[in-house]
Amino acid sequence: MKKVNRHFHKGLTTKIGKYQFIKDNKSCFKVVKMCKALEVSKSGFYNWKNRKLSRRKVFNLLLLTEIKQIHTESFEIYGSPKIHKILLSKGYLCNKKLVERLMKIANLRSKTVKKFHPTTTKSNHGKSISPNLLKRNFTSKMPGCVWCSDITYLEINGRWFYLTTIIDLYNREIVGWDLSESLETNSLISCLDKAVKLHKPKRNCIFHSDRGIQYASKEFRMKLNDNKMKQSMSRKGNCWDNAVSESFFKTLKSEFIRHVKFKSIEEAKKNLFFYIEIFYNRKRIHSTLGFTSPIVFRKLYEKRCA
Repeated sequence: MKKVNRHFHKGLTTKIGKYQFIKDNKSCFKVVKMCKALEVSKSGFYNWKNRKLSRRKVFNLLLLTEIKQIHTESFEIYGSPKIHKILLSKGYLCNKKLVERLMKIANLRSKTVKKFHPTTTKSNHGKSISPNLLKRNFTSKMPGCVWCSDITYLEINGRWFYLTTIIDLYNREIVGWDLSESLETNSLISCLDKAVKLHKPKRNCIFHSDRGIQYASKEFRMKLNDNKMKQSMSRKGNCWDNAVSESFFKTLKSEFIRHVKFKSIEEAKKNLFFYIEIFYNRKRIHSTLGFTSPIVFRKLYEKRCA
């Protein structure tokens, strides 16, 4: 019984703590001897062991299991408000304070968001500039009417690569993305081609971006014209004119990129596919979308129009 004595002297002084110790070690020692050494009754131990949890405790345990799963699937970024919304959508009747308390007990926290200020596009190029058609109105009445785009950099195995994205302002869905080794216009055109093929923008769809040389290039403007799209550009040196794209890159980097290391561009593409296509577009809820994911929000629109 030396093991019992060691644990006892380490602070095993509460009755519940003693019962738990006996339960954990009953395969090593006889229950009678441990009860005697810890000065608790055998009947008291068995009453505790065979106790029935209250309905509230059972519910809280089930709820905590669900909370842990949601927290893990969200790359540990969701705090209690968003987890609470998801629980309600799954049919769990609970309040936000309970979710917050259970997360605190389980030591579950949302990852903090770091600020990023990337500068990847060259705007002092002397090419003609398109007018700002959005004027910071980042809303749209239906899918395929207003798209915005930007380019950011990612470090992969000591080298810089460039991620181009296109976002539909109706539901914040990433409708196109491309990872490239350079800032050549071809990557942007490839990204647009994929977005157009999959999502078929409306005629005169506005395509908004900064003044980067890729967006001002003749080749890209011809591609927009071929697809009957109207170009819009931010004012000079004003990143807030393209705030939605900037916000997505901040989210991507704080939630995902800074927590992983890619060994190759192929590995990066696979992981980005999972984050963008599987998680962000299909699962990540947005407060601006009524706490639904981009694709769910779009499908609700399509259902209303059917």
